[in-house]
Amino acid sequence: MKIVKKYNFFILLILLIGCQSTNPKKSIYAENAIPDKDKIENQPNAEGLRYFMNGQMLMNQGDFAMAIIEFQQALNLDPNVGEIHTAIAECYWNIGKTELSRNHLESAIKKDPNDTKALQMIADQLIIQKEYNEAEKYFIQLRKLNPKNVRYTIALAELKKIDKNLSEAMDLYLEAFSLEPNRYDLLETAGRFAINLNDAVKAKSIFKELSKAIPDEERYLGIFIDLVSRSNLFDEGIEHIEELNNTYGETTGRRGQLGLLYYRSGSTDKAHELLESVISDSPNNPNYYFSLFDIYMEKSNYKKAAELGDELIANYPEDWRGYYSRSLVYMNENNSEAIIDLLEPVSEVFNSTFSIQYLIGLAHSRLKQYDLAISYYEKSHLIEPNSTSLLHSMAILYDSIKEWEKSDNIYIDLIDTDSLDSQALNNYAYSLVERNQNLNKALIMAKKAIMLEPKNASYLDTIGWIYFKLNQIEKAKEYLESSLEISKDNSVVLEHLGDVLMKDNKQKEAINYYKRALALDKNNPILIKKVSLE
Repeated sequence: MKIVKKYNFFILLILLIGCQSTNPKKSIYAENAIPDKDKIENQPNAEGLRYFMNGQMLMNQGDFAMAIIEFQQALNLDPNVGEIHTAIAECYWNIGKTELSRNHLESAIKKDPNDTKALQMIADQLIIQKEYNEAEKYFIQLRKLNPKNVRYTIALAELKKIDKNLSEAMDLYLEAFSLEPNRYDLLETAGRFAINLNDAVKAKSIFKELSKAIPDEERYLGIFIDLVSRSNLFDEGIEHIEELNNTYGETTGRRGQLGLLYYRSGSTDKAHELLESVISDSPNNPNYYFSLFDIYMEKSNYKKAAELGDELIANYPEDWRGYYSRSLVYMNENNSEAIIDLLEPVSEVFNSTFSIQYLIGLAHSRLKQYDLAISYYEKSHLIEPNSTSLLHSMAILYDSIKEWEKSDNIYIDLIDTDSLDSQALNNYAYSLVERNQNLNKALIMAKKAIMLEPKNASYLDTIGWIYFKLNQIEKAKEYLESSLEISKDNSVVLEHLGDVLMKDNKQKEAINYYKRALALDKNNPILIKKVSLE
């Protein structure tokens, strides 16, 4: 029986998995059917057959209403023929009478529980109507009748996916692959389910198999390398790539993946050499550029990092990471103006990219362009409202412009969220001491920050400054000197030490510290005034 185009619409899920013959049981109305000599009584009624053929012709012409009349006449004459019910169901479905369509399909199945076509039609209809649990029952029956038909196994897998039963969906896709072992798309789907299930072992095994089966498909190897990297199984990844190279010959792609593995494993020198050669041979994979960029930054080779950042922007202008990478070099150079000049012209293009909006805000903040900084921080906050880096930056900004209610609220929220947030503890403590407020509370927070990071120069300065405000000069001096040992050229710490010594009536020593601080911060009016006390 020819299926009209309109009915094909409801093979919604099946379009994802391909079409195959279901080998349905031959009806007594099938063309050229040979009568069973032992069951002559099952031969079709001649008049009923004529009505059926008329209905078939009308249905093929799209005249479903008239086709139903003809099929009904055939059904009156041959009431036990399920195929007539199926044909009527098809017509009713095409004119929107879904309930009547289902009734006839159920009648067909009742007459023959193994009627593959009727089972398939009702299952597909149920999917269209989002009655997935009911549809599953019919696909289970179809699968029992046709255990080697991969279509039904995949349909069940997709229904399990809809039901968020990813484990069963994965197992069904693996079973489907066993039925059609040349369909690697099925195995890949199973592998992606394994990733979503955080089943690293199974996912790794699947993509390892795929990278062997299709060695020229680099994305399979790439996924495998990402999986072994997440599990810190770098040696396994390196060994696998070397095995592929020995079997199939070395490729630029595999050399690049090997470079990524060496980089992630900490073998920076090996990674450096490989990635530079890969970029030279095949400059089409931005991931190699970004990894090499990170290597240059780690090695403080900012000139090379800058060149690579420029190359990334030129070759991949649509990729925000190039702009971000180049901006990191500018930030290392303390060149906030250059960051703004680079990023603001593309800020609308990347208006949903947190890192771009945040970096522009940070640059404006460093230039004390606070209104602009707040604007970009607010954009960033809409994108990633829980970013601790952003919240810290916002708190520092509000603290700088003396909007302490806002900064305090942020610090409190950060500490409530994470009581071990040493940066929030320290910065909130320093803010309070600068305001000469709640010094005991500030001291408690500063002590906790020091406990978490005892060698942090900024934290040592904070607690030293609190002790100074509490008039505990010796403790203040002890912590500030410890801070200076770690951060030798910090103008703030030098000034604080000068203040401590001045209060301890050691004016000459104090002024020496002020001079050292002024050499680092030449235009600081407060330091200029303090030095003039000499």
